[in-house]
Amino acid sequence: MFNFWNWFGSGGSSSTPTTTVAVPEIDASTGLLAMAAVGAALLFAWERRRRLASGK
Repeated sequence: MFNFWNWFGSGGSSSTPTTTVAVPEIDASTGLLAMAAVGAALLFAWERRRRLASGK
């Protein structure tokens, strides 16, 4: 049976030590800018596909 906790190295018989890694945080303004960029790309792709389908 698969033991989920041993897979992450939290088990008692782990021979390799686990180390923590610092992950940069994303604040609200950066997250909103990222969502705006993704939204703009989606709108651009939708408009391009719409114009190609209509023959313009």
